[in-house]
Amino acid sequence: MKLAAIDLDGTLLNSQHQLLEVNTQALRQAQAQGIQLVLATGRSVVSAVDILEQMELEGFILALNGTFIAQKTSAGVKMLRSFQLEQSDVKKAFALAQEEKITFIASNQLGSDRVVMDDPEELVQEFLMKRADLRCFTANEMQEKIDDSSNHYLKLAFTNRNRKKLLSLKQRLENAGLPTIFSDTHYIEYVPQGVNKGTALQFLCEKLGIPLSETLAIGDQENDIELLQISGRGIAMGNAQEHVKAVADQVTVTNDQAGVAKALLRYL
Repeated sequence: MKLAAIDLDGTLLNSQHQLLEVNTQALRQAQAQGIQLVLATGRSVVSAVDILEQMELEGFILALNGTFIAQKTSAGVKMLRSFQLEQSDVKKAFALAQEEKITFIASNQLGSDRVVMDDPEELVQEFLMKRADLRCFTANEMQEKIDDSSNHYLKLAFTNRNRKKLLSLKQRLENAGLPTIFSDTHYIEYVPQGVNKGTALQFLCEKLGIPLSETLAIGDQENDIELLQISGRGIAMGNAQEHVKAVADQVTVTNDQAGVAKALLRYL
């Protein structure tokens, strides 16, 4: 194994969205052995960098579901590639989110702009409230940002505690030519067509000269499927969705049981 690509929420982080020391130690051991570490996440690069710094590690980041690829070193963060959404698609998606009254989040490399429609407590993603890269706006303020052609977004997300409402929006977005994927039970996301964590990993491996057969990937949600499929060994978490486990080469224990450490240490 020459490279390990690891998802964050539901995978490296426990159910409280916290790092487990045993996982941190496993990643440090892997890096000490010359293995390239990659965080593959739906989060922004700012949030992923924070996780790397907490672990006192350097590495690569496939942020916002692969739309922003970067390298984090002691010298700072260097962008390697990014993809932007069409402004017309962002406008269309925001209009549908308003009609369905579902929280809308538009992200770029600097962070995420959020509009809460009808769920002020937003318990589903309460941990997001503590993140410095999340900015809150009113619907009118968000519309102004979307209408400003100088603002470029890389990923859209939609969240609501009512899964039935979320599925309704998912279908409407699909009908509008904006297919989404689940990144959590109550969280769907849209990125540029043809972009995902798997294509991002392929790009990074080509850049580093590492065969995909020499890579390992670990994830738990629908947005990890392409990553697990394209890597040399795809490992699903014990808490993963069943259709995610179905595409994996093996299944480890849950994120609360340090499944990442257990999987990594097997190949070190």
